[in-house]
Amino acid sequence: MNKLIVCVMGDNCSKFLDICFESVLEADKIIFCWGMEDQDTLNKFYKWNDKYRSKFELIYHNYNQNDLGMNGKQRNFYLSYLKENYPEEWALCLDADEVVDDLSKIKTFIQIEEEGIYSVHMRHLINDLAHEDTTVDKHWVLNRLFKISEASGYLEVEHPVLQGNVKGNTDCTVIWHLAYCSFIWDIKKRYENHLKKSNMHTPKYLREWYLAHLTGSYPRKQFDIMELPKSILNEFLINKDEIYFRNRNIELKHPIMVKQWHDFFKPESVLDLGCGKGPFLYFWQWFVNKTKGIELSQYAINNAFCPNIEQGDISDMNADWGQWDLITAIDILEHLDEEQLDRTLMNILKYGKRFIFSIPFIGDPNLMADKSHKLYKTKSEWIEIFEVYGFKISDAPSNWLYVNQLLIGEKNG
Repeated sequence: MNKLIVCVMGDNCSKFLDICFESVLEADKIIFCWGMEDQDTLNKFYKWNDKYRSKFELIYHNYNQNDLGMNGKQRNFYLSYLKENYPEEWALCLDADEVVDDLSKIKTFIQIEEEGIYSVHMRHLINDLAHEDTTVDKHWVLNRLFKISEASGYLEVEHPVLQGNVKGNTDCTVIWHLAYCSFIWDIKKRYENHLKKSNMHTPKYLREWYLAHLTGSYPRKQFDIMELPKSILNEFLINKDEIYFRNRNIELKHPIMVKQWHDFFKPESVLDLGCGKGPFLYFWQWFVNKTKGIELSQYAINNAFCPNIEQGDISDMNADWGQWDLITAIDILEHLDEEQLDRTLMNILKYGKRFIFSIPFIGDPNLMADKSHKLYKTKSEWIEIFEVYGFKISDAPSNWLYVNQLLIGEKNG
């Protein structure tokens, strides 16, 4: 009969070990590969070892967090131990934050299969006990179940995959991954503490509070992350511009709109103000030799679709920016305050001949959807503002895409 050796790799993982070890107690042997960092993790292992001395084995190897290839090296370390001590058996390798649904099914599977390396179905819990990762229909954790003699080794990289006689996938059981819901242990601890000390809430109320958090059903609503203060965003390495621009990519509308604008104006040069990552500018290059974008966000420029973008504040235009046959301001003017708008309109009138303005007017749901908007005006109010500065404004052709938010401008007289 084939034996099953479970090898668990981990450190700084004491809160996961009880549930992980409990799920694999039917294994013939449980080997814990410790990274020699966290004493709490080691102490937790010893509690299990004291209770099941014939079941557990400890191996250890210093895990150098600064070594980019350390994950692969650590896995090769435990693989060498397996090959030396259990070469003819089967192994299931886990991280400490993983739990096996039914180990007996794996033990049955390895009596049927004679050789090979298999990937196992994995389900990734996200945030709580009732939500999982659905980025793909079905996740497989690669090459975790294997005949030890069939394994050749791991590449020395982060998240390496075992090499050797790979056979494919097996649905014989499920491995549950808990790393992305580790907060639930804090909820459990808080619940237990409240039960002992709280004189404000009944046990029934606390139980409902606890279950609501565990199942992700606690009343909540999603809000715009851009509302968070900079200190919180910085702590979690979030750049506001990254959030704002991450889904603002090239779409089918961009080439269609540029073609419509080009056929109408036939400009020889185009300046795109507040161009973001340049989805319109990218297609203007197809039709016009002289093009340039101006964008304030360095993040947008670093991730732009085309190179001809300069960093600048559109309210501080100067003669160095040159003269332009057509200046476009697409979904940008509503982001300015009154003072910035004043400077911007005076400047573009100096440096442009004709203009396209795209603005969500009052009544357009897009106006309220973007929290970075500062100006909320009707179409007639915008036209009045432009005319005060010396623009002659007309409606865009009726066949243009998004015609309801477009205005055409030229110098008055």
